[in-house]
Formats: sequence, C-alpha cells, structure tokens
Amino acid sequence: MASQSHQLHFVLFPLIAQGHLIPMFDIARMLARHGVIVTIVTTQLNAKRFAIPLARAAEAGLQIRAVEIQFSCQETGLPNEIENFDMLPSLGLGYELFMAANTLQEPVERLFEGLTPRPSCIISDMSLPYTSAVAIKFGIPRISFKGFSCFCTLCLHNIKIYKALESVNSESELFVVPGLPDHIELASNHLPASVIDLKDFSARVSDAEMLRYGFIINSFEELEPAYVQEYRRATGGKVWCVGPVSLSNKDDMDKVHRGNKSSIDESECLEWLDSQQPGSVIYVCFGSLCNLTTPQLMELGLGLEESNKPFIWVIRGGEKSRELGDWFEEKGFKERTKGRGLIIQGWAPQVVILSHPAIGSFLTHCGWNSVLEGISAGLPMVTWPLFGDQFCNEKLVVEVLKIGVSVGSEVTLKWGEEEKFGVLVKRNSGRLCEYRSIIHKNNNIAPLLLIGTMASQSHQLHFVLFPMIAQGHMIPMFDIARMLARHGVIVTIVTTQLNAKRLAIPLARAAESGLQIRAVEIQISCQETELPNEIENFDMLPSLGLGYELFVAANTLQEPVERLFEGLIPRPSCIISDMLLHYTSNVATKFSIPRISFIGFSCFSTLCIHNIEIYKALESVNSESELFVVPGLPDHIELASNHLPASVIDLIDFSARVSDAEMLRYGFIINSFEELEPAYVQEYRRATGGKVWCVGPVSLSNKDDMDKVHRGNKSSIDESECLEWLDSQQPGSVIYVCFGSLCNLTIPQLMELGLGLEESSKPFIWVIRGGEKSRELGDWFEEKGFKERTKGRGLIIQGWAPQVVILSHPAIGSFLTHCGWNSVLESISAGLPMVTWPLFGDQFCNEKLVVEVLKIGVSVGSQVTLKWGEEEKFGVLVKKEQVKNAVSSVMNVGEESEERRRRVRELGKMANKAVEEEGSSYLSMKLLIEDIRKKTFVEKKGRNSLNFISFHFKLVKILVS
Repeated sequence: MASQSHQLHFVLFPLIAQGHLIPMFDIARMLARHGVIVTIVTTQLNAKRFAIPLARAAEAGLQIRAVEIQFSCQETGLPNEIENFDMLPSLGLGYELFMAANTLQEPVERLFEGLTPRPSCIISDMSLPYTSAVAIKFGIPRISFKGFSCFCTLCLHNIKIYKALESVNSESELFVVPGLPDHIELASNHLPASVIDLKDFSARVSDAEMLRYGFIINSFEELEPAYVQEYRRATGGKVWCVGPVSLSNKDDMDKVHRGNKSSIDESECLEWLDSQQPGSVIYVCFGSLCNLTTPQLMELGLGLEESNKPFIWVIRGGEKSRELGDWFEEKGFKERTKGRGLIIQGWAPQVVILSHPAIGSFLTHCGWNSVLEGISAGLPMVTWPLFGDQFCNEKLVVEVLKIGVSVGSEVTLKWGEEEKFGVLVKRNSGRLCEYRSIIHKNNNIAPLLLIGTMASQSHQLHFVLFPMIAQGHMIPMFDIARMLARHGVIVTIVTTQLNAKRLAIPLARAAESGLQIRAVEIQISCQETELPNEIENFDMLPSLGLGYELFVAANTLQEPVERLFEGLIPRPSCIISDMLLHYTSNVATKFSIPRISFIGFSCFSTLCIHNIEIYKALESVNSESELFVVPGLPDHIELASNHLPASVIDLIDFSARVSDAEMLRYGFIINSFEELEPAYVQEYRRATGGKVWCVGPVSLSNKDDMDKVHRGNKSSIDESECLEWLDSQQPGSVIYVCFGSLCNLTIPQLMELGLGLEESSKPFIWVIRGGEKSRELGDWFEEKGFKERTKGRGLIIQGWAPQVVILSHPAIGSFLTHCGWNSVLESISAGLPMVTWPLFGDQFCNEKLVVEVLKIGVSVGSQVTLKWGEEEKFGVLVKKEQVKNAVSSVMNVGEESEERRRRVRELGKMANKAVEEEGSSYLSMKLLIEDIRKKTFVEKKGRNSLNFISFHFKLVKILVS
C-alpha cells in the first residue's frame, strides 16, 4: 500500500469490546470498497479474532490491515492478558479496562510517524479520548464513532444540556427526557453512565468530543428520521448515518466469520433451522457481555420451555455457561426441549441465524448492534435490557417504532453487583405470563411487519405525476417516471390528449421494457380564458403573452382529476406535481397522500428566489435593472429584479396560490445532483427544513439511443442525417446552438445571431423553433446567401432536434444556450462548456451558476429580460461581434479555455456517476421511494415496515469525498 500515496488512508480505533469491534470492521470494509486504505489499530488478541475477515477482505482486493499495539494491564490493576471486555473475570473491572485502553497515546504516535501513506483521517470509538490528542498532533480530522442510536445519543445530549437530572430524587424515579420529538420517560439508572462509576472518565470523553470533526453512526435516516435531524441540529456538526453496517456482509462466509469464532458449525445450525416451520423460532441472545445471574438464566430457560415455542438460545461462554451446562443435563432441560430447542454455548453466527426464514422473533438485550440486525432481518423483538444504552434502545423499539414488547425489566444490572439482584423476572409471575404471550404475539405479527417483495399490484407503490404542459417540464417529468418505474413503481402521468400523443413512442418503449408507465388524458378547457381552442402546450401559443391564460387553464382540472383518483387502481401512494400546478395540493389533501413538488430549477436558482423573498431584498431596489446582492448565499451573486422568474409575465395572484400550495408539500424533487452545487443543495435543505431529493441529471436515464431520439417532440431531422453530418466534422470543433422550445428572440436578433456564427468561422448546428419565425428566417437564409456561405460547416434544424443525441457526439465542442435548466444539465452531462444567452425565467440565475460559480461558461453579455408578449420592442440586443467573441473565447485554445473544458469534463463524469447504481442521485431516488413506501405501508397499518434492504452504507462515499 505504500505506493498508493494518492489514496485516502483512514485509521480506525475500535474499543476492545466485540460490540464495538464488529461494526468498526464493517465500516472498514465499506470504506475500502470505495478505494480507501484502512488501518485498524488494536491489540494482538483482537487482531487474531479478525484474521479470517482480514484475509477475506484481502482476497476481495480490499486494502485493510490490522496493526497491533501492546498495552499494559499491570498499571491499572487488571489481570495479565486481558485484551477484551468479554475476557474480564468480572464486569466490575470495566473501569480499569477503559483506563488501560486509553494508555496507548505514546505508542500510537510512534506508529503514526511511520504510517504510509500519511493518515488522512481517524475514526475512533468515542470511548478512546486519547485519539483526540493524536489527531491534533498530526493535524488530521477525528471522526467519532457512536455505537448508539441517534435516539439514545439525543436522549443523553438533551439530559445533559437541559440538566434534567437535577430535579430527580432517586435513581429509579422516572423523568421526561426534554426536547425530544416524542414523550419519553427514563430513570437515571437506565442511562449508560449508571453501569459503573466512570469517575473522571466521562469528562475526558466529553472534552475529546468537543474537538471531533464529526460523528459516524451505525443507523439509517428512515429508521429514526426525527432523531437524526434533531441530533444534527443539536450538535451543529457533521453526522453521517451509514448503517446498518451489518448489511455490508453480503457473502454467507463473511456473515459466519463476523466477530469471534463460532461455537457451532453453521451447517449444523442451518440444518436445525431448516427442520422448523417458517417464522416459528424465537432467537434468544443477550450479547457478548451478558451479566444475568445463573439463577435468572435458569428461570429464563424454564420460561422458554413453558412457551412451547421452538428456540435458539445463545449463552455466553465461561463459568456461567459451565454451570448452566450441568443444569441442562442434571435437571433434564435438554431432554424435555429436545427437537425444539437448540442451545449454543459461546459465540453464534447471529446475522446468519436472524436471516433464516424459520426465525420469527428475537429476544434481545437491546444492544444497538442486535437491534439493528433484528430490524434488518424484519423481526419483531422481545426486549430485556440489562445496562448501558439498552434501556434507551428499548424505548425506541417499543414506544417509538412499535416493533417490540418489553418483558418488563426495570432494573439496571450494575457491573460487579449482579449477584445482589437475584431473579428479577420469574416464570410464574404475571410478567413471565405476559412474556410467554409476547412470544406468541410476536410470532403472529412477524408476517405483518414483513411486507415482502410486494409482488401483487395491490401492494405496489403508485405514483401519479402531473407535469406542466410545456416541453421543458414534460420531458424531465417523463424521465422521472422512467426512473421510478425501474424501481418497480407503477406510474400514471396525467396530461392532455395532445401531450399524451407526444409521449406515445416513449410510453411504448417503456412498455416493451416491462416498465409500468401509463398516460391518462384529461381535457383542458380554453373557453374560460382568452386562449384559442385546442391550445394544449406553451409551444402552441400564438404569442407568449398568453402565457398567464394557459397557466390558469392548466389549473382548472381539480374536479376531473378527483373523479379520476376515485377509480385509480392501485390507490395512488404519492403525487409528484409541477410546482406551478397548485390545484394538485387540494387533491393530495382530499385523498390523504403526500404531494412532492417538482421544481424545474437548479437548487442555486431556487435558493436565490427563496432568499430574495425571505430577506425582502427587493424592497430597497429602485428599478428593475438595478443590481443587488442576493443575501444569504455561499457566493457573492448580483442580480436585477427583472432577471427573476416572476418578471416574465404579470402573474397577478398566481404566485401567491403557488406559494400557498407549496406550504403543504411533502418535499421537493429536483433535477440536479449533489456534486454539482453541494453548498446550494445543503443550504436549500436547511432553509426549507424539509425533504429535498436531487435525482438528476434525469436526461441520463435515457441509456438507449432510440430513447434519446424520441425524447420530447418528434424530431424535425432524421437522426442518421444529423449524425452523418457530425461524423464529417473534427472532434470538439462544432458549436451547438439552441434556445429551447419557447425561444422568443425577434427575427432581427436571430439574423444577427446567424451573422455572428458565420463570422466565428466555427462549424455549427443551429436549431430554430418552428412556426412563423422559422419560415421568415428560412427565406432570409436563401435570399441573403447565408446557407450558401456557411455550406459544409453549418447545419440548420428548423423545428425539434434530438438534443441529447447531438450533445453526446464527439464533434460537439460547446453549446450556445438560453440557459434553460434542462439544457444546462444536458450540456454538463456531455462535458461541454457553454456560451450563455439567457432570455427569461430562471435563465439569468442559471447563467450566474454556470459562469460565476461553476466557471464553465462565457456570457454573450445579454442583460435584458424578454418579457412575454413584449419582445418586439427590444430589437437587437446582442450584436454579431458579441456572439463571435463569446464563441471564440469558449472554443479557442488557451489556458483559460482549457481550464474551463477540464472543469466541465470533471462535472460531466460526476453527473454520469451520480445516476449510476452507486451514485448520489440513484441513492436519492431510492430514499424517496422508501420514504413513500414507509409512509404508505407503515402508517396505513399503524406499524413500521422495516424489512427493506438497507443500502445506506453507500453513503460512505459522501464521507470519503
């Protein structure tokens, strides 16, 4: 690994306890799968326990190594050769082992001096505060590994901040944990610090945590969303939820060798499970540090016997195991439970067992790893906490998630004082009777918790999409429909007859691919407005000055849509609506389903508009053309009020109705990707305080050339003719010119543009919107000799062009664009720099992003918004010289041009990677779907559905980057 000096190198410090070592190794594997070099610092014995997982990781090409550090037990009063909490003769010695594990600063610093490559980051168990000093000395970030849930961590944080224990009179007195999303009561002896007297150790941990770079947590956003969000807010720092990390073990052998050496052959265990009925077996395990007394364990065994349910019971090795072994034989327990009871004395392959279909429930101590493994397997739980964070976890499982039932244990078993408690839960007590019924009930509710694969339509999610009737809105919405359908979602697109016809070929191709996408036609009425009949799309308007009337007409469909919803099968699960179709908010409310708002803008543009409104930035602006600084942005951005979308047309009360509807939205879906505008995505999430899913560039969902060709309207040129022309040009030599489907440049301005292209001496493809202007220009091309003068280097397309196909051709070198957001993203996806010429709407904001923030474009210098219906009064605003100069700046060779091209090529790679299976947008789409799945199938039944396979470990790539 020494030669890999350019790679990131993470050094991991797990606490020397199995419940901390195991998830830390899983995190190591997840990091290594993303190309990170990982060094795990531990002791000799603990390194040996991971010999097989390390060897398997090496076979898989993962760069993970263990470095052994020796520590002295003698200084702390421990017996020799104690290197793990599960080796302690008594858990009463726990404090001494915490102290011994924190005496390693000096040898670790010596180790760091020689590590190659130089460490980039430390991930340390929070119980190893000395690593904070190491991080400071070597100037590298230290991320704290929290072995707790966000729920538990937030409980502890709030109890401390609000000083909740000051008014509590006894260890057993219940108090309400302040500042939580739910009403939670705990007793002080249910908190981790009550296990042993940590003396000054807690203070040292707290001091170290103040210096951490962030937290990495073995949890996932959907499990405890309110607590993840609140913990992020409370700490004001970086919190990465990357769990359940146990699911990083895909191979059965990785699952078997996870942790210690198993005390049973896995084939024997699986053979026994195969002989049991599906969902009939209760799995009983109290973790590696179980401190129940022998009499209590015997009482538990008798309870299992009397339950008449098959069980697997894992008992920690050591003296207790031997005592119990004698009892099993002498008292006939083994004989009486023969065939339905499997006892494992020592270590068990827990993840393998829990994933077997015979397991119906899990009796657990509520260690966080075990809770997550139970959830990942879709199993309800019987909860019996012992100490530490386990009582907090029980509250989460039983009271918040409602996926478990408590046996009723309320006593914390303090380390070293267990024997004085005796038997707390008895087989003949009311509690144990309840406990036996719990086992029965949990076996019955397990199938309800497991929604399964949702094979039938009645269990499939059904998204209903409402695109605005404009090509720039319909095209990305159909791409989103395809992306959803590829994840097994049924999609219905509600639109008008003409727009449905435009989607006929893409719909047919989707059906051929087995995707469940359909279009339902709704008749739009033009008579109530000033629109001519049969106007069903903005590109059909005789004048864009009629835009307001079409906005209004598109929002008169609530009644027919509600009638449609009454008969839709399966019942709609979610609406995704263009934000301009505000009436869909009423539909969502009536049918009690979430409405996600589709924003056709970038996060940059959306945040600009949001901040201008929130900060009332226009109140001090004296004219439409006066520049002002947009407040609250990560960058210094100046705009004029006539550069904002609302300046396109007089929207009267329309904007207010849109705003009212947006207040009720469930979240936003945005055609962008995290890596393109990370600061703006993050800030927009913070500003709106809601759910924001970036799933773009959605154009990249079109993998097949024919899908690209038929995307949008019918092409006005045969694609083979277009590609043949492009093949005749030099790589990177052609500028592609297109102003979108609603180009409102005047004829004189278009002529001036043509002359600029001619004088640039660069090959070009020029797409001109169809209609009257196209015909007038066609006459000019012929009569004034333009076509003849540019013959061979100019291709003119009058009408609709297969833009994505053209941009992806290697002959294209740049894109002269109106900065419509779809076009900007398609250019970036193709790795092409831009010449920017905004006209109206969000286009001036997008130009700022392209030119000033991303630095991948050059402006032609247009500063005037062409208001719809008022275009003719502006005349020629951009001269041919400006066009020529901007094209030359982007296309010519030079240091600045090369840097611009390099930047956009890198962004293009990021864009393509974002929509791949490991990418941020792919992941975001899955997050959206799982969010709605949970809301639909969990809230509907009044219980959580948590059997879906977690993919959150992929988020480690965000941490790495």
